[in-house]
Amino acid sequence: MVPVFKPIAFRTAAFRAAAFGAVLAAASLACVVAAPAPTASASPPIDPEGTLVAELVVQAREAGPPWWRVSRGASTVYILGVPDGPVPPGIAWDKTVLERRLTGATAAIGPPGLTAGLRDIPAALRMRASLKSKTPMAQGLPRPLAERFAADVARAGKPADSWSDWQPMAAGAFLLRETHGRWAPMEGQVRPVVRRHGLKLESSARYAAMPLAQAAMASLTPAAQQACLAWALDDVEAGEATARRAVQGWARGDVATALTAPRGFDKCLLILTGGGELWSRVSQDQANDIARALDKPGHAVAVVGLRRLLAEGGVIARLEAKGLRVTGPGEP
Repeated sequence: MVPVFKPIAFRTAAFRAAAFGAVLAAASLACVVAAPAPTASASPPIDPEGTLVAELVVQAREAGPPWWRVSRGASTVYILGVPDGPVPPGIAWDKTVLERRLTGATAAIGPPGLTAGLRDIPAALRMRASLKSKTPMAQGLPRPLAERFAADVARAGKPADSWSDWQPMAAGAFLLRETHGRWAPMEGQVRPVVRRHGLKLESSARYAAMPLAQAAMASLTPAAQQACLAWALDDVEAGEATARRAVQGWARGDVATALTAPRGFDKCLLILTGGGELWSRVSQDQANDIARALDKPGHAVAVVGLRRLLAEGGVIARLEAKGLRVTGPGEP
């Protein structure tokens, strides 16, 4: 359970996951965090990360995770593209290049933070209550989705009535947390290395969590609830092996394999109010932070989720729109 008893900042591997988590985190819940599942919505969700710039999906020339570089004059920012969501435990990767580039770095740029405080507690409690279901959740689901959820709950070793008093989106989040309980964002492995070099992985941007969560909650129609549950089940059913192969590909610089990681439940943000606009805002803020770091002589390090980095309209595209040239891991 994420506390809301004092000002807090939520940060995750891919900010879209953190922003979606605000729907539950701001409500004193815990939410874990990809091809779309069928949805009862009249129109398909916008997926800004679904279309990637093909020439950016490369194999790194050097051993280890993929890096990009952007320079201006005497300044350079090295960009580490990281897996977009939580990853299974126990996957080793070579931090040699990260250590080298943090040495003498002027800054370490991370994703924006979500903030909440004491005055948000009443609204958070109301939001939490609104996620409860007055009738058993399965009664409101299409039969195939209800049967699928029940089968996944059973495979997780949980009682059949687990989370039946929650609405579908929350139930999907809880089941995903149960099955992916030990998974964690890659930033959690990067931050200690950053701290050893006397730096802090941070962004100039801060977003108030509660307005985002309230807007998202207002758009939680039955169709959206069912879509979110179906996507959560996609991730549960993909299993750990699929995610592990993707992260192992990332660890050896294979961007194409890294991008095969399951990415279902994170799409909930995109079908809720303001999801697409928030994705664009975060991408622009990260590009702005990187560009500002080029105002200082020397070098800095940035950490950006792979899909946000490589998508059409993503961070690299926004840097190039500023007239900057970004060199990829497949280039000398």
